[in-house]
Formats: sequence, C-alpha cells, structure tokens
Amino acid sequence: MNAIKQFINGTIAALCLLSPSMVLAESVTSNEYQAVVSTAYNYVNGLANADQKMLANSLDLKFGDVKMLKINKESHKETIRTVSLTEFVGFFKEATKDTWQAKVISVDIVDDKMAMVKLDFETPKTYYTDYLVMYKRDNNWRIINKTFIAKKKI
Repeated sequence: MNAIKQFINGTIAALCLLSPSMVLAESVTSNEYQAVVSTAYNYVNGLANADQKMLANSLDLKFGDVKMLKINKESHKETIRTVSLTEFVGFFKEATKDTWQAKVISVDIVDDKMAMVKLDFETPKTYYTDYLVMYKRDNNWRIINKTFIAKKKI
C-alpha cells in the first residue's frame, strides 16, 4: 500500500513540475462581486437591526420568497414552508441586542445578472446556513430567494 501511495505522490509531484498551469488556476472576479457581497451583508445587518429600509434595499419584496424546513409537531414529518419575503421581514420588528456574526462562504455570479451566495451566520442561540439567490434588476442586486438551515446551539 505504501508503494502505491509513493507512486501516486511522485506522479502528482512530477506533473506539477512539468505543467504548473494544470495545478494553479487564475482567479476570475466579476465586476459585480462586491455589490453582491454587500447586498448579502446588508440583508443580515437589516435583520439584526430591524432596519426595514436596508431590508427593502437588499430583498426583492415584490417577487421574493423564503423556503424553510419545518417538522410537523404531530406527525414529525418534514415539510417545506414557503413565505413571502414581505412576510419574513415582518418577523423582524425590533433590533436584536445580541451580536450576530456573518461570513460569505461562496459567491457564484452568472452573466452579471444572477448570483448565488452561500452565507453562514450565527446568533448566540443558532447557526444558520443561507443560500441567497439574487437577480440584478434596474441596476440593483436584490435577493429573490432565501433557503436556509438552522441548527440550534447546544
């Protein structure tokens, strides 16, 4: 088994020496990257601060929705609940006194018109992973869909 590992490691090392371009990739960043990331962070800050103006600027309240996993208390079956972004924003009427920490994990931008952002954030009680789908319309990035998982801290 060690001979196989040595062979594989040696082959990979030789390929890296012969053709470094096979291993290294050039980073390509869209001109829209910073605007997309700012929209994601404005969304989190808007929620934490119950800032309705900030939320209205980061969410497409006319067309957007939120999808979340729910467990039926009686049957214990998982279902998916969908609420409009307008309804979702209504849950955040007061600023939190807690500190929320957010981090953009990945950004995928297509044709400078659509983006997918993976965002991790946590509150003192819960870890969240959000997938935020955005469209750029009227020269502004807005979240059109939020799908997330929430995991309570123990």
